[in-house]
Amino acid sequence: MTGIFSQVPLKLLCVALFGLATVAFLTVLLGWHGLRRLLDVPRVPRPRAMYLALGALWIAVVTIGATSVATIVLLRDHRRIDAPTRLGDVRCEAIGSDHVRVELRTSLAAAPERYEGPGDAAACTVWVRQVELRSGLGVLGVRVLSRIESVGPRRLPAAVDGHRFIDLVARRTEAVPVAVPLDAQVHSVLVSSLSGPVLTNGGI
Repeated sequence: MTGIFSQVPLKLLCVALFGLATVAFLTVLLGWHGLRRLLDVPRVPRPRAMYLALGALWIAVVTIGATSVATIVLLRDHRRIDAPTRLGDVRCEAIGSDHVRVELRTSLAAAPERYEGPGDAAACTVWVRQVELRSGLGVLGVRVLSRIESVGPRRLPAAVDGHRFIDLVARRTEAVPVAVPLDAQVHSVLVSSLSGPVLTNGGI
């Protein structure tokens, strides 16, 4: 997978940092006013509308900051899809009468990963997770995330448990099966786009 920071748009990173800083400031401010009221410290009275406005602003900033941070965390395992993006090089070959091996390489620098399974069509299927994000995140430069989730029945390990973060940011998510030809001589490129993942000819 490409490094996380090379995928994070500058606008998204700035919003996340600004959100965290603003949440910290508002939390301290509201906490200070609440503590003074609790301890009955003499103070200049403030209108109730001011506290309601600050509370509403705190909730809004927490929501924006949380979704921005969750998106950045998901980029540890997912690729940001703006245009057709290569997820990996894949091929499937028979290794005996009833077993197959799927070879997956996610980048030129990565060593091939090999997965073996029963010799049926399911073993030569790669499942890709497509996550369409909420429209507000599209403004910040991230519209769709994608990752190879499993090869046949074998689930690929992830750096983070993405499911708890996906609920915060996803408008729609789906797992898409992509059938890999059972042919040791055929190397296919798995490409994901805004419309979904497909196989193309060629290799990394």
